[in-house]
Amino acid sequence: MKKLKKNKIFENMGLKMLALIVAFALWFVVMNLQDSIITRTISNIEVNMRNGDVINESGYLYNITNGEKVSVLVKGPRSIVENLDEENFTAVADLSQLSVTNSTTISVSTNYTVSATNAAKLTITPINNYVTLSVEEENEKSVPVKVITKGAVKEGYQLGNPVPTPNMITVTGPESVLDSIVEVRAVVDVNGAESEISEYVSVGCIDAYGSAVEKDNISLSDSEVSVGIPVYNTKEIPIEVSTIGNVASGYGIRTVNFEPSTVIISGDEEVLKTVESVNINDVVVSEAKENIEKNVNIDEYLPEGVFVADNSDSEVAVNVSVEETSEREVVMAAANIIIDGRSGAYDYTIPSAGVTKVKVVGFEEDLEDVTIEKLSPHVDVKDKENGEYALLVTFTDGDNYRVSGTYSVVVKIEEKGVGTSNSSTSGATTEE
Repeated sequence: MKKLKKNKIFENMGLKMLALIVAFALWFVVMNLQDSIITRTISNIEVNMRNGDVINESGYLYNITNGEKVSVLVKGPRSIVENLDEENFTAVADLSQLSVTNSTTISVSTNYTVSATNAAKLTITPINNYVTLSVEEENEKSVPVKVITKGAVKEGYQLGNPVPTPNMITVTGPESVLDSIVEVRAVVDVNGAESEISEYVSVGCIDAYGSAVEKDNISLSDSEVSVGIPVYNTKEIPIEVSTIGNVASGYGIRTVNFEPSTVIISGDEEVLKTVESVNINDVVVSEAKENIEKNVNIDEYLPEGVFVADNSDSEVAVNVSVEETSEREVVMAAANIIIDGRSGAYDYTIPSAGVTKVKVVGFEEDLEDVTIEKLSPHVDVKDKENGEYALLVTFTDGDNYRVSGTYSVVVKIEEKGVGTSNSSTSGATTEE
């Protein structure tokens, strides 16, 4: 009798079932790796304050001290969570439900930007889920207006001082907010300006850190101010510095250095035309034996209506170098003296014999090359007629040396043809 063959479908059934289970497990693992459950923190979600009018209607103002923004932990499939940011959430705090500590909870949910299907797969847990308020009576404070400019005026021009009207504004709000406000700021665009600026500008409150104070519970007596800003011409002029007084005996001024050497000034165009330099002529050196250093305010030497432009330094640093001096004697003979103012009708002679030693004071290294020719001694006989005259000898001082004392010579004047006029001989006298 023949045996019936088994259906091949059922052969190795155990192995086939095992293969099916392994395949399903692999599929499950791969799918979970591709879209695993993750947790992510999303911060800076703006909290909407609702029913704040309930507090205001009670005659009080409120200030949010904590909880204006909230952070949340979001748990869900990677494919959803990784594409979320603060714009996908709505955070709400109901201020009509304040506790005795003036706080209330924040509720956070996804908004219309997230589908209902995806939202159902998410778990949202607020991290800091309380709003805390300070509830205060209304107060007011007068705050100065400060004008800030942006941009640059046209080249060759300079801004004057801005004048806001009004220059004080009353701010009303909770005292805790008012305490943080230090100024009301108006920003004016001056780019390319070449004439006076006059315009109305919106204002905003600023705290001590330079940040805007943007609160719904404060109000200003004026939302804008009128700002006038003069625009002046500019001009670059040189600075000149000179000293007054004499340094101590045995000392001299080696150099007078100063920085800057020029300054940019501003003012009315017609006034600027009259100003050619800044003359600082009162640096006192009397009896000095050491270097003198000082800072000088340029504004003190400018005429009324002219001032240093903002892009220039208003101070000049002056340094007067004072050093000990030396002496040297240079021989002067009659032949070295130049007689000025001669008339063709007279003969001129210096009759006395001898030479005169001229004392020169200066810095040692500068005295080495001093000669009587460099000192160029002169006497002046202009309008002098017959006779003998004791005349003062003048010299040409150098930058770093000078003749010390006074010197004179006798000059004899005779009409031509009367007496003899041979070569001059020295008759110089010295007065220390």
